[in-house]
This record gives sequence, structure tokens and C-alpha cells, in this order.
Amino acid sequence: MAQHKSTISIVQTLLQYELFAFSSRTVADLFQMDKFQTARLLQRLERDGLIARVERGKYVLLGLSPEQALSNPLYLGSYLAAPAYVSFWSALNFHSFTEQAPRTVFLAIPRRKNEVVFRNIHFKFVKIKPASFFGYRREILAGLPVLVADEAKAILDSLSLPQYAGGVAEIAKALRNAIAGQSLDIPTLVEYAQRLNNHSLSSRLGCLLEMLGQSTGVTTNSLRGLAAARGPVRLDPRKPVEGTFNARWQVYVNVPQQILFPEGVV
Repeated sequence: MAQHKSTISIVQTLLQYELFAFSSRTVADLFQMDKFQTARLLQRLERDGLIARVERGKYVLLGLSPEQALSNPLYLGSYLAAPAYVSFWSALNFHSFTEQAPRTVFLAIPRRKNEVVFRNIHFKFVKIKPASFFGYRREILAGLPVLVADEAKAILDSLSLPQYAGGVAEIAKALRNAIAGQSLDIPTLVEYAQRLNNHSLSSRLGCLLEMLGQSTGVTTNSLRGLAAARGPVRLDPRKPVEGTFNARWQVYVNVPQQILFPEGVV
């Protein structure tokens, strides 16, 4: 019976099944226990510092090195909801596209979920369309698994909802850094944009890539796959219509270029 096993043995079983976050029901089913036995087992694990309760009935596995887990908010966020992956500003920082480290961990999720505060860390769950839930992978960060948007999806998620990534200027800098560091595959970026089927997003992306000199040379054919919006859009949707108008991409560039790219273009 599981209630007679050592807490270390229980943790090893959870690790074996890669249950980095789990509900009390999952534990009950795994170890074939009733709710009272499950409650006592979870109390033992929590008392020994091997798990931590983040919500009612929801726990995260700290394992045999709790300090390692508690100091890794991207790991914690990756398993607070399923399915979900780290994205937006948090993913831009993970990929070193921006030096700005947000205090909030941003995650993409295909359903509504309230923000979670755990150990003074805020986890913001941003609802996206189920069809947009792609372009992420499992990475190892400080020895722990993290589900994070890949380079292209981190840019596109951020550009589609810039309020969760520090704003358009921060995203433009991240895009510049990604291209300058040769960390971003432009054909993949365009392919993802086509899958998202958001012409406003494609227009903003095409405009920024053009400003960064990516509309000529070998990337020309790739950019042809981007469909511009049928009507004018604002580069920063939260700012008024102003600035120059890019007719090719139907974009009002309402953020000065020196703010978008203070270090110049690539």
C-alpha cells in the first residue's frame, strides 16, 4: 500500500511517470487509494518538502532538490495547467531575444484559467485559439523540464498579443536580436504565420521584417507567403493612427523607428 511506502519512494514513482504537477485525483488513481488515504499521503509529502500545493487539489513536484524547483519559475509554470507552454515575454527572455526579465511568467493555454500566485510569483495564463496551440518544445532549464515556445512561435505569440510581451517596441527589439544572432529561421516564421491565418499579424510581421532588411535577397520568396491585411492596421494596436503608412503591408508605423530599433537595423 502506498501509504506505507517512504515518501522518497513515492517521489521516485511520480518522477518515473513524469508527473511534475498533478491533482489529488491523479495520485489516488495512481496508487489506488481512497480520498482519505490520498489526503494523508499528500500531507506527508508536503510536510517533507517534496511537493507544494499551488491551488486547491493541485500540486507541483519539488522532488529531492526543492530549492532547484522553487528557483525555476518556468518549470513551475509549465506544469500548473495542461496543456500549456511558456510564451510571450517569458519565452523571448528564455531565448535571449530580450534582456528584460518579466516578473510575471506568461503561458499560452487553449482555455480560460485564472492567474495563479505561488510563492510571490505571478503566473499569467493567456488564452489562445486551439488551432494556434503549436510551435513549442520541451527544453531542460537548470536540470528541469520546461515546455516553451520555439523561437518563431515566441515572436508570433508576442506580436499577436503585444501587451503580454512588453509592447511592440520590445518585440521589435527581440526580432532584431533573433535575426542578428541567427537564431530565427525566417521560412519557419512565415510558415507559422500562415498557419495562424491572422492577416493583421502577418502585416505587422511583414512590416517589421522589411524594416530589418529582410524583404530582399534570399528571404524574398518566403515573405511572399505572408498575406497583408485588406485594410489598414496599426503596428502598435494600442496607439492611435499616426506616423508613416507602409502601403505594401497596409500598416501605420505608429512607433518611431529609433524606438523600435535603438541599436539600428540588422
